[in-house]
Amino acid sequence: MKNSAVSIIKVEDYDFKKVKQGIIDSLEPFGGISSFVSPGQKVLLKPNLLSSVTPEKAVTTNPVIISAVVFIVAEAGGKVMIGDSPGVGGFNSVVKATGIKKIVEESEAVFADFSNECVFECEENFVGKKLSLAKAVADADVIISLPKLKTHVQMTMTCAVKNQFGLVLGMEKGQYHFRLKNREALADIMVDINRIAKPALAVCDAIDAMEGEGPGGGEPRRLGLILSSPDLMALDVVACKIIGLNPDSVPIIQAGKKQKFGKTNLDEIEIIGENLNDVSVQDFKQISNLKGILQILPFPNFMLGIFRKIWAAKPRIIEDKCIKCYKCRDGCPVAPSAIDPALPAKNKINDKTCIRCYCCHEFCPVKAIALKQSWIDRTIKITKSMNWFNKIFGRFVPHI
Repeated sequence: MKNSAVSIIKVEDYDFKKVKQGIIDSLEPFGGISSFVSPGQKVLLKPNLLSSVTPEKAVTTNPVIISAVVFIVAEAGGKVMIGDSPGVGGFNSVVKATGIKKIVEESEAVFADFSNECVFECEENFVGKKLSLAKAVADADVIISLPKLKTHVQMTMTCAVKNQFGLVLGMEKGQYHFRLKNREALADIMVDINRIAKPALAVCDAIDAMEGEGPGGGEPRRLGLILSSPDLMALDVVACKIIGLNPDSVPIIQAGKKQKFGKTNLDEIEIIGENLNDVSVQDFKQISNLKGILQILPFPNFMLGIFRKIWAAKPRIIEDKCIKCYKCRDGCPVAPSAIDPALPAKNKINDKTCIRCYCCHEFCPVKAIALKQSWIDRTIKITKSMNWFNKIFGRFVPHI
């Protein structure tokens, strides 16, 4: 069976037995769960746990999906860990509201380490050559992604590939929004994260999807489907077809096409199980107006501009250290390059086109590029402060 195949199984509701059998049936063409999990391996299940909402809101991966995968993986001898870094609110309140805490209490699964982080390097990455992700990624032998199919006001759709953005801890996710400025660069970093994490499989909860102003403010839409694939990008392409969305409008799929990450052409993807045309819907509510990626919290635009100035450090060339090797210029993902040591001093770095990916800082062999932080950031530690605010704010605005 091709790794780019996507399995589509009908499951009419969240009855545990139906869901478990549906997932087993969806994995059977790939050789079953034993093709992905060996006895004794540590398996990280990565659901979508956006915020502290109950399952019927269709904001988060339904706990029945997670519970069924826990059972299936445990039967294969895997040691199950469950984890995510919620976009809004504290972890404890999120796992309680979403039903995940109960799953852990009633099974042999444990919560993964999403309190600490590890630095990962990957030269093949487009933007994030060096990324800090949850320590759980380093602890796991296998990662299984458990996304929720939803529309997304900033990225058009969120499904299998974007789900791994939750491997970035706390408001560091927000820092990427502020640094990278545009959704294309943000999509590139999400593909980079997947290249590092290497999820072996995705099992998508599309029994109740979300339409309209997702990922948190839309409405549940019963599709009655479970999608599975080892190729997360291919799964996203098929998900687009099901909800009547043009894959070319989804930045993450376009990033996959550019980076040659997974299958991005529907004609190259084998569909298993249900006929794709039979399960596709024509009236799925899409995003009417995309929001800018800086809109990570409901602040006025003028405040967002201020946050970006004080949060996103600017690269600066240290002239007496620079050896003019031009690795910074050649490694810059912006075209034309936003940094060039050969140019006059005032033109060496273009702050307007720089996306704050800091590749130049990472590439420099002599540490001749500094990251200039604002004095406010150095003084009050913006990320730490925003993490605190996010936990408090998440208690009062759970549907963001």
